[in-house]
Amino acid sequence: MREAFGGTWILGFVVLFIVLFSGYLAVSVNYTKAFKVKNKIVNIIEENEGYSTSNYSNMDAESLTTLQNSSSTEDKIYAFLKDIGYATTEINENRCSDGGYRTGGYCVVELQTNQGYKYYRVTTFIKLEIPIVWFNITIPITGETRVLYNAD
Repeated sequence: MREAFGGTWILGFVVLFIVLFSGYLAVSVNYTKAFKVKNKIVNIIEENEGYSTSNYSNMDAESLTTLQNSSSTEDKIYAFLKDIGYATTEINENRCSDGGYRTGGYCVVELQTNQGYKYYRVTTFIKLEIPIVWFNITIPITGETRVLYNAD
């Protein structure tokens, strides 16, 4: 009987290890994706030398090629997010409390240097939810563009 009870404990430890390892992998994949999105948004803003808002009232209805070929920075970012499958859910108002452009899944804030040149702070978010224990946490990931001398 003692061997059967010991086997149950070992099986429990193996299952716990598999659950913890799988959870760690899922979190690291989401964390990596949020960094990739943040870096791509920074690159798009730098390529367009500033952030411009969308020309479309309903971006969900527009096709991916229409958004990619648009002159608006927001459209290009949305096309990239739609292409990779990033969750573009609306973020809470208090997540971008320092102003800026609040859009689904990220926040862009326009800042100025002492010389009057612009640069942007981009924040993306990772939302971790564990439904069994009702654990929800949102982690912001922030990055900045280089100083844009030709920005409007």
